[in-house]
Amino acid sequence: MPDELEFQKLKKEYPEFFEKISSGLLSFILSEETSLTIAQICSENKIEDEEKIEKIAYQITLALLGQTPKENLAEILEKGVELDSEKAKKIHIEVDRLIFSQVQKTQPKEKKAIQPIKSSLSEIKKEKTEKPVKKDNYRETIK
Repeated sequence: MPDELEFQKLKKEYPEFFEKISSGLLSFILSEETSLTIAQICSENKIEDEEKIEKIAYQITLALLGQTPKENLAEILEKGVELDSEKAKKIHIEVDRLIFSQVQKTQPKEKKAIQPIKSSLSEIKKEKTEKPVKKDNYRETIK
């Protein structure tokens, strides 16, 4: 994990990158809780090699940032980190359950734009005039 000084330096060097990423997602990715979760997942899958753990964390981070598809994480771990297929699938399932599922909680909820039913009175009047007018053939006598 980069310390605060390194992080500020990265922000200055790559401002366009940091503008695209929400602060909530960035905080989530850099949080100690996320790091501990990744370490726990690796430990449960008997991965103790620090280099492999770092590669796994890197691939998870790329998926969180949208640089690689989350759906392909197992395949990416299998090829990129050289894990066996079964371990890669187990890690993908755990990451999906414990990390990817939490990402939506960090994203600000989008407000849905409320579209008016009719944009103006002229449209309503136009609709009324477009209906065919039937001649009233029934007439009662008025007394």
